[in-house]
Amino acid sequence: MIGASSYADDDEDERIKDREKEVKKKEREEKKKAKAAEKARKRAVKGQEKNGKNEPDDGISDEEDEKDDEDEDDYFKSKPQKKSSYFVSTVGKHFAELSSGMELLPLKLLGKKPKKFERFTASDGSSYDVPAKWNEKYLDLFLDDAKKAGVKVRFHLLVCPEMSPDWFFFRDYDTASHLVGKAEMTARLEWYIRTVTDYIFDWEYKHNQGKRLVTSYDVVSELFTDTEELNLTLHNFLLKIYGDSSYAVQSFGFVARNVPSSVKLCYCEHSLFDPGKAGRVKDFIRSVRSAGGRSRVDEIGIISHLTADWPERDAFFGACKDFSSFGVDVQIQQLDIASRTGKDSGTAYYDFLKACIGHSAYIQGVSFRAVKAVDRDDSVDYMRRPLFTGDYSCTVNFDRVIEASGRGYK
Repeated sequence: MIGASSYADDDEDERIKDREKEVKKKEREEKKKAKAAEKARKRAVKGQEKNGKNEPDDGISDEEDEKDDEDEDDYFKSKPQKKSSYFVSTVGKHFAELSSGMELLPLKLLGKKPKKFERFTASDGSSYDVPAKWNEKYLDLFLDDAKKAGVKVRFHLLVCPEMSPDWFFFRDYDTASHLVGKAEMTARLEWYIRTVTDYIFDWEYKHNQGKRLVTSYDVVSELFTDTEELNLTLHNFLLKIYGDSSYAVQSFGFVARNVPSSVKLCYCEHSLFDPGKAGRVKDFIRSVRSAGGRSRVDEIGIISHLTADWPERDAFFGACKDFSSFGVDVQIQQLDIASRTGKDSGTAYYDFLKACIGHSAYIQGVSFRAVKAVDRDDSVDYMRRPLFTGDYSCTVNFDRVIEASGRGYK
């Protein structure tokens, strides 16, 4: 299987914003209609009353009503323009699987600091405050487009502390406070994982005849550095709270207990051609497997930002074979290949994909990081070698990928 990966393309963010505006506009219009109907009802009641009693006030003044109307007019100064969907026009034509990018990370799904809360009873039997709302609109849009494109979905990434809002890790959801304790943080992780996976299950039941659209979850990514230590970055509050990788072990358990066994659970990591780092990852997978409660890791996603001559290919594919023998499926993820030593990127893609096919006995899939060229050039990224131009025309990289497959264009 060849899968497409989408990583925060500008047009997708714009489409999400447009969908948000349309939803908010509809909600405001419905609210105005409801207010008008309620006022008309009250006027009618007052006209019929004989006892002179006053109808209770709705708590919303005419001035507030007018302000709501002004805010709406200001917010929707122009009608949102519907954006074209590369999911349908390009991904659906050329690929079998779509991997989410920035749009389904906790930073987007959790959104702004919550103002309202509800109680959640965790597996430990205790109840905790959790956000009453989250941004399911991102998930709706992504799943809807994937269904229209006729592709399966790899959800990337459920647990990602560096790409989560900071407030999620603090007491009372307030960054001015202290970090929350382990028990409550575990409950928050459980709530988030269950909320997202339950929503997807319900969506599939309502909109996909109960058939699985999301066939795999990337649960946790890049726990370890290239020096084989735990990856304690500035915003890895989970590691600061727990002091070890136990949160990641528990996260796999929460997902495993909440999704069908046919849905694959994946751990993602880079530089697994290094034996020491590969050993740390295997130890982590063993700890997940031994946690009980159906806890499992089904796949290893080998993050692959490569050059034409690095890493040495025998070591790379040796690691793929080694993890396959360890009992997990192997997915090559986020593939991009920069040209080096005089070899152009198209030839580098061709050589690498031919090697993948040669090692297909233990490589189950390949996904690409750079599907489409970015429209802006505010940063230099030498590793990003897109398969398509900004208008979705095929680049030589895509031509060489197809050539390597030996199947030609459909």
